[in-house]
Amino acid sequence: MLRRFAPLALAALLLPFVATDADASVSIAVGFDQLVKDADTVAVITAGDSNSVWEENRIFTYTKVHVDQGVAGELNAGNDTVVRTMGGVVGDIGQQVDGEAVLIKDKPSVLFLRKYKTGAYEVSARGQGQYPVVIDPQTKLRTMIRSTQAGMILPPKPATVPASGVVTQSVAPNPNAPAATTTVKLAHEILHNRQIDDGAKEIATAWKRLHPPPVQPAAAPATK
Repeated sequence: MLRRFAPLALAALLLPFVATDADASVSIAVGFDQLVKDADTVAVITAGDSNSVWEENRIFTYTKVHVDQGVAGELNAGNDTVVRTMGGVVGDIGQQVDGEAVLIKDKPSVLFLRKYKTGAYEVSARGQGQYPVVIDPQTKLRTMIRSTQAGMILPPKPATVPASGVVTQSVAPNPNAPAATTTVKLAHEILHNRQIDDGAKEIATAWKRLHPPPVQPAAAPATK
């Protein structure tokens, strides 16, 4: 849901605009494998300065981010890049998009990112692709938590498969056979309240499985 604030009311609404949780947003929970597969890269980042602009009659915010730790894909520690999110404030007009990722300056997050045509990145699955990082002041351990900006998350409908398993072409399926329910591992169930190093290992393992290297073409036979 996109919210637009009138110019005269902006001054009064700007503070709640920044701080409000996206309780009005309702989304279907994204599976862990789906989130990893749809991303072009995953990294622990710290947000820097941002700039909001009008594009296609909507406001988008471009935030400079510093990569603290590469998890999977092409971004590595020390890289700097830009992340594009929906919503922001331009002049006296502000727009809030419920369920969108929100990057706060100097705050770290684990982001699942996909490439955008301008060279920037977007957060895959919006708020569900952002896991803010909290740091224990005593142990200094870094923990990933589910973003409150994702709003209300509804479980997906379970997929069903024949109880007998894989059906081959030579054996017709029995329509009267009971169906077995397959459970999809949800991203927030796996990653919420996980220490970053443990979560990064889980993501990297899934990444190798879901992003296999391209098959190299066979070399042409040598000619005499």
